[in-house]
Amino acid sequence: LALGGFVALGVGSLAGLSVFFGSSAFSSDVIVQGLAREAAPAVFLTVATAIFAVTVDGAMLASKDFGFMLSQGVLTMLMQLFLLKTWCTNLSDIFATFTLRLGSYAIVSLIRATLGYGALGRALRSGTGIFKGTAVNGAAHGESDQAVRSRIPV
Repeated sequence: LALGGFVALGVGSLAGLSVFFGSSAFSSDVIVQGLAREAAPAVFLTVATAIFAVTVDGAMLASKDFGFMLSQGVLTMLMQLFLLKTWCTNLSDIFATFTLRLGSYAIVSLIRATLGYGALGRALRSGTGIFKGTAVNGAAHGESDQAVRSRIPV
């Protein structure tokens, strides 16, 4: 999750800065360039949130917590649709609803796991395996790949 967070910040920064400084590459219209510059912070936040939400979603998918994922996905989609119909007046608002949808899914999923609910939460709370810092296959303790492979049944 930490790696996903760092990647999200990096790629989000690149996207936001590209929109802010590169708008002239896509349009010579000063008004369009101004609108792009105004949307740059929303692009950064949206891209960073989307990448981090995919990281969290991957962890949830690996833990096979499909019921929770489906219910949260439906709830956040309905929230976004409601906001799109009642609140959005410009491009940044549309980005904001997308960010809110993905961000709320990621936050609720992380809170759930941190509290020990679901398979991911139980794994995080149990303190076994990689979460406790113990080696999964022995390689983390300096064993060679050959030694690890010799223990794997064929």
